[in-house]
Amino acid sequence: MIKRRPVGTGRKRVFGTLVCGVIALLLLGLAGHMIVAAVGHLGLAGQELTMRVTDCEASAPVTTSRGGGHPDLDCKGFVDPAQHSGDGTRRIVATGFSSEPAFGAPVKVAKEPWGSWVPVDHGGWNRLGRALSPLIPLAFAGLFATAPLTVCRRWWNARRSPDGAPA
Repeated sequence: MIKRRPVGTGRKRVFGTLVCGVIALLLLGLAGHMIVAAVGHLGLAGQELTMRVTDCEASAPVTTSRGGGHPDLDCKGFVDPAQHSGDGTRRIVATGFSSEPAFGAPVKVAKEPWGSWVPVDHGGWNRLGRALSPLIPLAFAGLFATAPLTVCRRWWNARRSPDGAPA
C-alpha cells in the first residue's frame, strides 16, 4: 500500500498567485507597448512627414514555414522639400511596409516614440484595429490580476479587523 502524505496547498496557492501577478504585469506592459506603437502608426505623434520612396528591401523572409506570407519591407526615400527646412535633401528609412509603394509616390510616414519611421495606416479598418488591439492584453491582464488582488484584499481586511479573522 502506498503511503500518502498530505500535500501543503499554502505554498502552491502563493506560487499560483505570484505567477498570476507576473503574467498580469507582463500583459500590462504589452498593452502599453501596443498603445505607444499605435501612436506612431496612426500618425498621432505630431512628427508626420511625406516621403517619396526610392528603394525598398525585404527585411524578413518572403515565405514562412507553412509556405505563405509576405515580406516586411524597409523603404528608403527622401522627405518632400516643402516639409524639410534646410540645405540638401533629407533621407529617411521607414520600416514595416506590407507591400511595395509606387516609386516616387508620396507616402505618409510618422516617427514612433523610440525613433523609427513607420507608414501611417490609412484604411478605416486598419486604424480601428490598431486603436482597439491594446484592449485584448488589457482584458487578459484584468483576468490574471483578479487572483492577486483578491489575496491582497483578504490580507488587508484581516489586518484591519479587530480579531484578525478574515472578513
